[in-house]
Amino acid sequence: MNASEVPQKEVKPVDQCTEQSQKKEEEGSGSGLGHPGQQSRPPNYWHTGLLDCWGDAGTYCMSCWCPCMVYGKNRQRLDHLQENDAADPEHGGSGCDADCCMHLVFNVCCGFGWVLQLGQRATLRARRHIDGSFVSDCLTAFFCTPCELTQESRELAEEEMTVSNTA
Repeated sequence: MNASEVPQKEVKPVDQCTEQSQKKEEEGSGSGLGHPGQQSRPPNYWHTGLLDCWGDAGTYCMSCWCPCMVYGKNRQRLDHLQENDAADPEHGGSGCDADCCMHLVFNVCCGFGWVLQLGQRATLRARRHIDGSFVSDCLTAFFCTPCELTQESRELAEEEMTVSNTA
């Protein structure tokens, strides 16, 4: 058998492959994230790692000693972004609000303040298209509340800066 008798595989041009992958993404079947007809977006990742908490030492220390206040501030900032698509001018205010009090009561009474953080983290992940799951959120909130709150605060700051720069 010589080289001319070897069967040749059909090779698609690069443009055709790119075209097909774009069609799959438009159909929503490219990454499995979207629904048919919905444009899917590639997942993002947190701008800072979970253990990069010392990058914002003030927030990290506050999260260690008074997580309810950081939770309250993050909650207010996220709610403001959701409602106005703009940075919170008070930058979360004092943090002493109803959300803070609820977190404090859950923490003091039964140690379940971290449960409140699950919804907030899921909302932030959905808003920023950050890859993750309910299980990873549970583990992060339960085992490392200060790091989780600091990471969320830094992610909110990143979004607030992005929103402010585009306005």
